[in-house]
Amino acid sequence: MNEDFITFEIAKKLKEKGFNCELPYAMYNEIGQFCLLTTSAPYHVCESGYKCREYYNYNDFDKNDFIAPTISQVLKWLREEKCLHIEIQYIFSEETIWEFEVVLIGSYERWWNESESLDSYEQAVIAGIEYVIDNLI
Repeated sequence: MNEDFITFEIAKKLKEKGFNCELPYAMYNEIGQFCLLTTSAPYHVCESGYKCREYYNYNDFDKNDFIAPTISQVLKWLREEKCLHIEIQYIFSEETIWEFEVVLIGSYERWWNESESLDSYEQAVIAGIEYVIDNLI
């Protein structure tokens, strides 16, 4: 699976929180199989071999399917729809340490990962997304 997409577990949580996007590039089925969607106007076709179907838009997904958005799509949704911005910081030390901070846009409210240092930028982004989903929306 491409690491630019969020995990199945996060996709399920996002669906519960009302996440939607106009142009899904991938999906998970109800058992967590990842499926890239290819554009063949005017529809998407599931290429994984699992229940190949045509999708004209998000409403054509089965009720048990989940959008598998890119990390970028989730960050944009959080900024534009929820006014929450995730900042990633590199802490200079003997070890490589990454942290996230969440900012409520238009205010001084901030939240950050106090308890864990993360090994990569990508881990910090995913941890920030999970924190926001579990605690702020």
